[in-house]
Formats: sequence, C-alpha cells, structure tokens
Amino acid sequence: MATSHQRPAAEPSSDFFRKLASGIPDILFVYWLSADTQMHSYPYVSDQVRDLLDIDPDALVRDAISILPYIHPDDIEGSRLAVLESARTLKPWQWRARLKLRDNGFEWFETHARPERQPDGSTIWYGQFFNIQNYMDLQQELMGREAESSFQAGFQKLVADLSAEFINLGFDSIDECVDDLLERAGEFFSMDRVYLYAFSEEHTSMTKTHQWCRTGVPAMVEVDETVCLDAYEELRRPLMDLIEHNQVEVIESMPDRPADVLSDSEPVQGVTSVFCVPVRVRGDVVGFVGFETLNSKPQRDDLDHLLFIVTSLLSVALERHLLEETLFNQSIRDPMTGLLNRRYLMPRIQELVERAERYGEDFTLAMLDIDHFKQINDSVGHLGGDYTLRRFADILLKLTRASDVVARFGGEEFMLVFPDTGVEVVHQMVSRILRNVRNTEFVFEGREIPVTISAGIASALETDDQKATVDSVVALADKRLYLAKQAGRDCAVAASGELQI
Repeated sequence: MATSHQRPAAEPSSDFFRKLASGIPDILFVYWLSADTQMHSYPYVSDQVRDLLDIDPDALVRDAISILPYIHPDDIEGSRLAVLESARTLKPWQWRARLKLRDNGFEWFETHARPERQPDGSTIWYGQFFNIQNYMDLQQELMGREAESSFQAGFQKLVADLSAEFINLGFDSIDECVDDLLERAGEFFSMDRVYLYAFSEEHTSMTKTHQWCRTGVPAMVEVDETVCLDAYEELRRPLMDLIEHNQVEVIESMPDRPADVLSDSEPVQGVTSVFCVPVRVRGDVVGFVGFETLNSKPQRDDLDHLLFIVTSLLSVALERHLLEETLFNQSIRDPMTGLLNRRYLMPRIQELVERAERYGEDFTLAMLDIDHFKQINDSVGHLGGDYTLRRFADILLKLTRASDVVARFGGEEFMLVFPDTGVEVVHQMVSRILRNVRNTEFVFEGREIPVTISAGIASALETDDQKATVDSVVALADKRLYLAKQAGRDCAVAASGELQI
C-alpha cells in the first residue's frame, strides 16, 4: 500500500513565520512610519530582539520609541535621517549603528529593509538587523595595519630626511637645523610645543635655546630665558632622573610657573603634559627636548622610544658641531696665549676695511711689541719668555672690551683692533695697557722680569687722499711701532706723534 504525503497549507499561519524566523540568527522586522513621520512602530519583530537586546517585542509593536535607548547616542541622528530618506525616495533603507546588547556592550548592526508605500501615505519596511561586529573588527584591524604601515613609512622618512640634513650640516647652520627638527617632529607627532633646553653645569637651572609652537599656541617660556629648577620641585625631580639614567621622562601635568617669576603682564599658563627626552653630548646629558601636548589624547605605547630615536639625531649633530667648533677655535687661536691668531685677524680687518669704505665707519689698530724680548729669553730662558707672553695676554684681555679683537700677531708682537672706535679712545686704552704692564710684577721661578711695551696706533680714516687697505693700515701701525722703538721704547706713537704716558 502506497504511503501518501500531506503538503503543508498553501497559506502558512503567523505561527509558521515565527517558527521560521526563530531559525534565523538575525532580527527580522516590519517597521511602520506614519505619513506625517510623527508615529512609528514595529508591527512585527522576531523574538531574537529579546535574546540579543533584551527588548520586549510587544513594546516595539506598540511604539518603536522603545528601541532608542538601545541605539548608541552617536548613531541615533544618522539612523533617523536614513529612514526618512528611504521613506522619501522609496529606496532600500540601509544603515549601520551600534546597538546595546544584553551585557551592556555595544556592537555594530546593519539594517537592510525594502520600503513599501501604503494607501494612507504611511510607509512599511520589511527587513532585518544583522550583527556585523566581526566584519567591523576585521575592517578596523586592516585599517589599523594600513595606518601603522603608513606611520612607520612616514617615521622612516622623517629620520632619513633629518639624518641627511645633519650629515650635510654646515658649521654655521646648526641653529636652523635644530629649528627644523623641532618643527618637523612636532608636526609628525601632533605636538603643540617642542623646545630644546640646555642645563647649567651644576644642573640647577636650564635655558631654552630653541622652540617651535603650533599655530595659535603661545610660548610658555621665551627663547634664551633661564628657569631655576628649584622653583619647580615637580619638574626638578623627573629631570634629575632624566640626567642620571639618560631616559625619557613623561610629566603628565606640567606645573604652573610660580607667581614670583611671572611678570605683571604674563598670564599663568594652563596645565599640559610633556615628554622630556634627554640630549647627550660626549657622554653627558646636557639638556632635553620637550614634546608638549595641551589636550589629553591617546598616545602610542612606543612614543617615548620613537622620540628618543629622533632626539638621538640631535645629540649626534650637536656633538659633531661641538667637535667642529673646538677644531675651528683651535685653528684660529694661538696655542701659547689662547688669543686669536692671524688666521682670524686678517679676514676680520678686511671686513672692517670694507665697512669703512662703504659706510665711513672708522676703526683703529694698535700694534704692540714686548720690549727687549730676546734679552728676556736669554736671561730667564724660553719658558720664562713663554710665561711673559701669557701674562701679557691676560693683561690685554683684562683691559680691552668684548667687542675688541685681541690677537697675537707673531712672536712678541700683538694686535688690538677697535671696531667703530676713534683714535682718542684708543689712545686712552693703549696708555692704560702700557702703564699696567710697567707697574705689574713679572716673576718667573723667583726671578723678576722687567717688562715694558711699545705700540703703534693707526686708524682706517686717517687720510682722505688714499684708499685704506688691510696692508696699508697694518703697515702704518707697524711703522709707528718702529718709531716708538726709536723713541726709547715703553711708549706709543700715533698720527699726532709720541704719546705722553
């Protein structure tokens, strides 16, 4: 006997659809919006809405407003605009929003629903919510990898560019290179202020030497301003650790400047955070680069390491500059006396000659010679002669100004250059030097050495009938030095003749 199979009814019941929907992990729904968009509800929503979101389906049937507390606040407005646009155009309603799950955590859901206009002007959508959190996590991971790859490429380019710049560093361009590093590092790491501080030798104070601020961000301390660390106990302690351990120190809240170091017109600055990165030269921490942010923002876990790499480039550049500066100073200074030598002196006189010709700025030379220097060497030996040269150099430095050029011209001859200084003033200064030498005791190994000085003085604008040159001004001073020797030594000769000293 054949077995008969009964087919299900042609029109399944609502119970059938509920059973069918229960086998689908997503939330099926029918959504209704009135013609005036003032009322809305879910005539049907599958039971998964209770399991996933802990919402009573019957509450949504009565009024769709029950779902609003479960939508992330940042996504509510976007959801509203999306459904209104679908109602207006009758195009599918597609949107993404974060919904709060039973465990109070938010996850991403996507909606796909087909609209249908009703005779009364209202709109009904048939669709589903489905969880896309895994997809969003994957997308975020891929975006993070891409962003990290882009960041690393940018960081490598920053380091390469700065390295090339410092490799080609000119002797006089260190300040420009430091400024460029601060600006480029500040922009790359999204900082608000970046600055370089130099410590005093005793580490009791620090002086800001360079600074970069983002547009609109004011400077807290001006360049060349010195700050006493004792006034900032919260700052002094981490900086002492930075010096001792050569490591990055992060200060989460910078202290305000004490009232006693603020001017009347200077406002108290707000609290900021700063990464302090040590600058090390010849094995010692000589300062630090500060990377400041004004607003609280998430930072990379390896930011201190990256900032240390960038600042290390500065350390290398400063060490190289210091070495070059030392070598340069050695090349332009007399090793015996420490005074400038002819390598520095002659180009400086050339500059002054050119200014005299172009702007009429006078300058005066004084050539000085230690009298009977050969006899000094013969009587007390060459070491005694060296002592006399050094002692005389100290007198010259003591009795001249910082703007004057003091140089050893050769042997026992010395040259003083007085920029933008008339002859009368130079007469007084040279007279003071000769008297001081005459009244100073030169004693070497218990033996007193009689020392006097002869001098010749010449200015660039003494005569109008000939153009001044380096050779002509130096030759005139040398000629007058010779006349001083002929006049009996221990005197000076200028254009007016022998000076009474």
